[in-house]
Amino acid sequence: MPRPFKYREAILTLLKDNPIHPTVDWIHVALRQSHPRVSLATVYRTLRTLVAEGILCELPFGTSESRFGLTTEQRHYHFICDACHKIFDLATKPRTSLERVVQMDTGHEVTRHTMEFYGRCLKCRKKTHPAPRKRRSSAPDKRVRHPKPAATGKEKAHE
Repeated sequence: MPRPFKYREAILTLLKDNPIHPTVDWIHVALRQSHPRVSLATVYRTLRTLVAEGILCELPFGTSESRFGLTTEQRHYHFICDACHKIFDLATKPRTSLERVVQMDTGHEVTRHTMEFYGRCLKCRKKTHPAPRKRRSSAPDKRVRHPKPAATGKEKAHE
């Protein structure tokens, strides 16, 4: 029977190779490809241990399923696409002044924070809204349009 340390390393490698903030179920299914006997309970226990040690961060994102990612920085922001549900780490510098404001306003000791932004990612936006065509002026067209004369039969059709 493999030791839990082996699962720990396998989970860390899996998350390094797939920086998509996967759910526990996704991690379990992916891990079973190389470790068919690993149980869901073992995956949960290992993830909880890695979170407690500060190696992983647990990201609930307001849903019933937590997602997990490697902790590269305690304070970082995410963008979550409403269409494809992908989660992107943002390179935006965290606003530590926000922590001070919350601490001053509430009296709580703030040690870290995360923040999520929601919308549609660039790829999904391109799917639903292709590149805009050159826009015409919004000024009303003041040219007078005359009806075309009726064909006399002598004109040649141009195709």
